[in-house]
Amino acid sequence: MLARRQAVMPPDPAGQATAGILVSLDSLMVQRAEQPAALEDAPVALRRIGWIGRPIILMGRQVAGRDLPHDAGEREAWVRATIGTGAYAVVPFEEPSAERAATQDGEAVDQWREVRSDQHATWMLTDRPRQVGAARQAGLKVILIGPADPQPSVHRPDYHARDLKDAVGHLLTVDVFSTPVADPGKTPSAGGPAA
Repeated sequence: MLARRQAVMPPDPAGQATAGILVSLDSLMVQRAEQPAALEDAPVALRRIGWIGRPIILMGRQVAGRDLPHDAGEREAWVRATIGTGAYAVVPFEEPSAERAATQDGEAVDQWREVRSDQHATWMLTDRPRQVGAARQAGLKVILIGPADPQPSVHRPDYHARDLKDAVGHLLTVDVFSTPVADPGKTPSAGGPAA
């Protein structure tokens, strides 16, 4: 059985917090008029993000315009029943206003900076174009899923994914190519030049 993750991820054994990946709940859902449902790819996408070995934090207080339960246990139960079980945390987060003025006055940037700090996050996946600017200004790397903003701001996403699979593929690629490569002139056991 998978262990439940806490809302704020604990530091790793070396005392440093592991950089997390924020995922907007709405980006994992089919936006329906009746009952919202998880995208068919959502459980697999979360498992694949888990391959990176970083905490996954699903965030939101609403899904498809509907409020999630205020009680943390009920909210997590709803998310897990809808998306599936997995090694992810569920945290409430009232996304800042999508209005451009909120980004300009710094309030939205401060809110994103706070969640970035609280969750030790480096990446964010979202399907809301108007969140990109404030989240990037707060220090998050942003992957925008779906159509571009018809009124783009100065801040573009770090990556624009056509769908959830594309977003996860980008994260995996960045993870593979950002890992330091061992010096081919050294042997792992001796630490000196190869013979």
